[in-house]
Amino acid sequence: MLEKLLKKSGSWDETGPGSDVVISTRVRLARNMSSVPFPHRQDDLDATVLESASRRFIRESRYGDNVYLVELERVGSNDKRFLRERNIITSELESSPNALAIIENDEHFVILVNEEDHFRIQVIRPGLQIGPCMELADRVDDELNRFVSYAWSDDLGYLGACPSNTGTGLKVSLMLHLPMVTASKKLSNIASVLKEKMVLLKGITGNGMETVGSLFYVSNNVALGLSEIDIAELMDGTADFLMGEENDARDACLADDRTRFEDRIWRSLGILRYGRSVNYIEAVEHLSNVRLGVILSVIKNIDLHRINDLMVNIQWSHLQRYAGKIFQDLSECDTYRADYLRSHLEY
Repeated sequence: MLEKLLKKSGSWDETGPGSDVVISTRVRLARNMSSVPFPHRQDDLDATVLESASRRFIRESRYGDNVYLVELERVGSNDKRFLRERNIITSELESSPNALAIIENDEHFVILVNEEDHFRIQVIRPGLQIGPCMELADRVDDELNRFVSYAWSDDLGYLGACPSNTGTGLKVSLMLHLPMVTASKKLSNIASVLKEKMVLLKGITGNGMETVGSLFYVSNNVALGLSEIDIAELMDGTADFLMGEENDARDACLADDRTRFEDRIWRSLGILRYGRSVNYIEAVEHLSNVRLGVILSVIKNIDLHRINDLMVNIQWSHLQRYAGKIFQDLSECDTYRADYLRSHLEY
């Protein structure tokens, strides 16, 4: 089953509501067993208890015919990196001991086992789809609870390995493309406004606001003291706010100097169509500009989903699979990346 998954195309080539700004929605529920130490304090026997519960879920749950278990310690490093690049697993799970993943056949949901928490139910959808993601996550949560007794406090709610996950255990994350807000130099002010509302805005590199391709994550910063409905409404409002800021910035920038922005877009497309060696950061930056060009109808013969697709497929492990070989160095990868981009952006 894992090999079948590794050969499948992902859902990033789809688009959803508000997808010109919101690339994807991720809902995650953190849950822990009441009788087992948190992962950072576990021994092998504790890990066996979690594995047993996971296997029982697969055998006996309503999802049993459509899910399978991946023992990540048995998966090679290149395949684990591929799964992480696809957002099926996290970087933490990639390196965690005794790590498991319960994966639904069509990737509608994944349960990460022994990451920071015992279980993390994860649902990802294209565009802005907080409601549908939460509905599925709640159904999976109810089913998992049949096989796992959750750590719960009447005062605090669900108990997590990290205080930020205590309470509902819910984190709603949106991946955003904010090229015009980035160009307008308003990010710091926007981040400060959101912080006051207990919402975190950060770049995709994980280093504060540093990012590539004007791509950002925004998520609720706390799960305690707010209900799931409160968090959903908070993040829906955050999405509306950021979509409004980006659209206003587009109007202002294009009114002031449309020629300069169109020139940036066409130069990027030219490099992607004719370049012979393109590194990952350079590729994402140029794809970001082309994506903006598609959204603004500057470029009319490329679909938005193709750009979303390329942003994932140009990563190291994906390119190795398409090339059918292990790259010996960055230079070989950069050369193949340029070939791959040219072949998918031809006239």
